[in-house]
Amino acid sequence: ASPVQFGPLTFVPGRKGGRYPYCHSLVVEQGQEVWVVDPAADKDYFTHLARTRRVTGVFLSHFHEDHQKYHYLFPQACFYGPLLEAEAFFDLEAIFRFMGLTDPQFRDYWRDILLKDFHFRPPARFAPYLPGQLFQLGEVILEILPAPGHTPGHSCFHFPWQELLFLADVDLTPFGPWYGDAASDLEAYEATLGDLEPFQARTYVTAHEQGLFSKEEFQERLAYFRQVLARRDDQILAALTEPQTLSQLIERRLIYGKLKEPRFVYDHIEGQMLGKHLERLRRRGLVSRTPAGFRRRG
Repeated sequence: ASPVQFGPLTFVPGRKGGRYPYCHSLVVEQGQEVWVVDPAADKDYFTHLARTRRVTGVFLSHFHEDHQKYHYLFPQACFYGPLLEAEAFFDLEAIFRFMGLTDPQFRDYWRDILLKDFHFRPPARFAPYLPGQLFQLGEVILEILPAPGHTPGHSCFHFPWQELLFLADVDLTPFGPWYGDAASDLEAYEATLGDLEPFQARTYVTAHEQGLFSKEEFQERLAYFRQVLARRDDQILAALTEPQTLSQLIERRLIYGKLKEPRFVYDHIEGQMLGKHLERLRRRGLVSRTPAGFRRRG
């Protein structure tokens, strides 16, 4: 896929259709100065950009590694990330805490991946941003739109003059919403979907898979995302006619639908996401915890 221009904004498609470990990126060009949003699309593209242009700002929607893959190509830039996640741009321990990684072997495995595959290193210059904050580069305004749930500080970027909204990991994929970190929040994600619904733009951009959406597609996919959340609740309730431990529920692959490798990584994510549904169903009085495991009430 080729880059797509929206005036001074360029949509840069990620490799592998923007699937992990890549994501689609945006580039903002004004005169000699350039900003990059979530630089993880394509190494060749960003290597050329770094050689030929003056990249002064790198905007990160959240701390996840697949949105920072080529950050190291822009050592001179100022990095902007959500205040709520600031420590995760500097400290692997903070990342592990956000993810909920307590197992020493899992931490070692993930440390290796972050250092080798994603070149983790604290940025020399970092400025935390806040919800509602505005940044301007020539004829471009970038507005920070809080969109928590996926991660605590997850943010969308609104470009009002270009009528473009970068949705980052409210990614509108067939899989549905992802909230697999300890610090992810299912209720906040659902609230974010409601907050985004009335949002007016001409072009909606996500970080993964399809990438570019019209207003009609955006509305359809938002509704679909809400349906996925409801369906996951229903599937879990249907599985709880007999008491089930979290481990037993993980084995049923209710979220991912199939066993994925590496298994311990996906077991962790499946468990985190199931746990958030179980907690919400418990709060609603639909599930109780018994010594034998979780059980549907009534």
